[in-house]
Parts: sequence; C-alpha cells; structure tokens
Amino acid sequence: MSNQESDILNDFHNYCINPKKREIFLHNYYSSDDDNPGVEWKMASVFIKNLRALEIKSYDPITIHMHSIGGEWADGMAIFDAIKICNSYITMVSYGQAESMSSIILQAADLRLVTPNSYFMAHFGSSGIEADFLNAQNWIKYEKYLCGVMLDIYSNRCVNGQFFKEKYVKPDVNKVKNYLYKQLKDGDWYLNAEDCVYYGFADKVINNWADLQA
Repeated sequence: MSNQESDILNDFHNYCINPKKREIFLHNYYSSDDDNPGVEWKMASVFIKNLRALEIKSYDPITIHMHSIGGEWADGMAIFDAIKICNSYITMVSYGQAESMSSIILQAADLRLVTPNSYFMAHFGSSGIEADFLNAQNWIKYEKYLCGVMLDIYSNRCVNGQFFKEKYVKPDVNKVKNYLYKQLKDGDWYLNAEDCVYYGFADKVINNWADLQA
C-alpha cells in the first residue's frame, strides 16, 4: 500500500472524510462510557469541520454517506443548517436507517438517495425536563415550536412527492403539513425505501454505485 493510499484510509477511519472524492461519512463516535449511539455533539462537530474543509477547497459537489438512528435535536439541526448553507451541491445517501433526527438531516440535501433495504422513520420525538411549573410551561411552548419546525422541513420537501400529487389536485405545503401532522400524532411512522420516495422524503432508491455517479 502506498503512502497516499494509507493517508486516504486514515482519513476514512479517523476523520470520516475522503477529500479526494469529496465524500463525508456521517456516523456516531463511540467511547467506553458512551450511552448515546446516535446524533450527538461530537458527530456534529467533526461533520461541520469536514464540510467546511471541503467547501473552502472548492464548491464542487459533495457526497454524504449516512447511517443513523437519530439523536439529539440541537446537534442534528447543527448538521442540517451546515448542509443548507453550504455552497456545494450536496448528495446524501442513507443506508440502513434514517430514523428520527437523521430523517430530518436527510431533508437538507439537494439530492436524497436511499438504499434498497433501508428504512425511514419520522415521529415527534420525546424529551423530559425537571423544572418548576413556569419553566416547564416555557419548555412545552418550545417543544411545540420544534414540532412546527420539523413539519415545515418535511412538508417543504414532500410537497413534490408522488403520493401528494395523487392525493390533491393542487398540492401545497399547508395541505401536506396537515396530512403529516395527522400521521405523526399517531406515533412512529415507518416507511421502506420505495415508500420513502413515494411520499417525497427521498428522491430515488439507489441500486448500484453507477446510480450515484449519474
């Protein structure tokens, strides 16, 4: 193995980036005492640094590979915002699962691809707080706001989904948002890869690497 090949492998495994191919690998970081295998601060911090490093080099397209069960809202939205404000065209490939927070992150990409046996799960999430009555009320208001943000993100992408084109003569964001709210208030919503595309949460099922290059 050449020194250059060794450096590329080190970047893969240590920093989750392939600068030559402009690829970033979005996954969690484990430690011996880590009880949160999902989206968290270290994942977000490393990802944002990698994304900025590639963007500073050029505005050429970037591919993000993601396999995630979801996680923390604030860290996930840091990733989401970093993708949205990036000047490069972003393709994201979701493997295995895009659950909860990671299902929202997927919506930030310009092109959203899912693998054939992957699945998608959306829900309103959960949280807990120990506080006095006034602070608890303030937290509830903020939680409602976050639910609205999530519905806005989903509905703005799903409005072009085939399901909503068939359901409504003229689909618009508000109609889609109302439908999604009714669906999500019943609990976790699981979709296979094809249904994920059908509802507009993704753009295409990728069957081979040639699809990614197309």
